[in-house]
Amino acid sequence: MKRPFVFASAVLLWASSAAHAGVVMDLVTRDASGTVTDRARIYAQSEKVRMEEGGNGDAEATMIFLGDRFMYIDHSDKSYVVMDEAMLDEVSAKMDAAMKEMEAQLASMPPEQRAMVEQMMKGQMQGMMGQQGEETPPPRVEAIGSGEWQSRDCKEYAVYEGGEKKQQICAAALDDVEGADEVIDAFRSMAAYITKMTESLPMRPAGQSNPGELMDQIDGFPIHTVDYANGQIVQEVSLDSVEEQDLDDELFGAPEGYRKQDPFRGR
Repeated sequence: MKRPFVFASAVLLWASSAAHAGVVMDLVTRDASGTVTDRARIYAQSEKVRMEEGGNGDAEATMIFLGDRFMYIDHSDKSYVVMDEAMLDEVSAKMDAAMKEMEAQLASMPPEQRAMVEQMMKGQMQGMMGQQGEETPPPRVEAIGSGEWQSRDCKEYAVYEGGEKKQQICAAALDDVEGADEVIDAFRSMAAYITKMTESLPMRPAGQSNPGELMDQIDGFPIHTVDYANGQIVQEVSLDSVEEQDLDDELFGAPEGYRKQDPFRGR
């Protein structure tokens, strides 16, 4: 699969309310030098979301959220995968079976070898899951004043993970961004579903937070987000255009002729 285009960054471009007409938004990502590295188009209507890598109609991949499931569409080979609770149940069952098989293999080892393997596995699991019993703390948001982006006034927020600044967000008033409420409703629904799916997994990787956790802490509609790593700007994502329009239901389904893939085929 392709990388999830600007999935996490796109979720951060919003915050609260409700509306009716569909919305089409274009986002642009630039690196630290200002060079455009990505474009994405977001369609939102009735708490459904379609996200495309590339905003010019030639997307290589599309992610769709339909309220109770995700659909990942790969246009290069005209296929799609559905990610829903049934798929999660299958993932959980396979993980349980793998754990039982591993436990059986450990039981058959000499005590010294078993202890060595168990210690090695414990270190790997803690690296993936965080220290046993620890929950990854949610990002912390701090209001840092007011600002402006492309002639729009905005409130500025800094987002921290631990003591490190990860983002700075410029959020415009909701009334200043056409269709903001529709997008917010759709992303709130999606964030809630991601949380539900993640919590149902037997294991949750360390450091994996749901971007929706930030939505209630930001007053307004983020129109410009700057990402940081080690104190340096990595990239920025900004709202390029927005338009309200009624959207065809076909936008929120797999294109005709595409085949549904089994993600577990051959495993």
